Amino acid sequence: MKRIIAVIATIIITVSLMGQEKKLFHWGVDASVDGFLSTNNTILPSFGLGVRARLGNYDKWFNLVGGLRYIYGVRLSGPQIPIMLNVNLIRGKQVSAYLGGGYEFDFIGTYWGCMKAQAGVAWKHFDFRAFYKPYQGDIGAGLTYYF
Repeated sequence: MKRIIAVIATIIITVSLMGQEKKLFHWGVDASVDGFLSTNNTILPSFGLGVRARLGNYDKWFNLVGGLRYIYGVRLSGPQIPIMLNVNLIRGKQVSAYLGGGYEFDFIGTYWGCMKAQAGVAWKHFDFRAFYKPYQGDIGAGLTYYF
């Protein structure tokens, strides 16, 4: 019964938010893949799922993005909290392109996260990005759907 109520509440909230074109805060679901470069020149993949929140619209100069994701893979598994600032270098009515940077906190192993650089393309509901984390030797890509 609780699951049914949760699904109905999610649908009601999603439908009510779809009509709000000029809202400042957006939330969405995220999927990503990380490729950790190992010492013997092989790539160890990890996959992540999570939620993201974006402060600002896709067509504004700046967007602050935060979230919570769980990453699972051979080299690294556990929760991560990314906090990123994106600067839209190309802004259009339908799509924008950005460069961003920030920090991705995690509580896995002996370190507490690392810096992260990214480039991406954002639409009204979608955000596709490619990223690099130099400390971890990690390249990857992600896709977020914003409600």
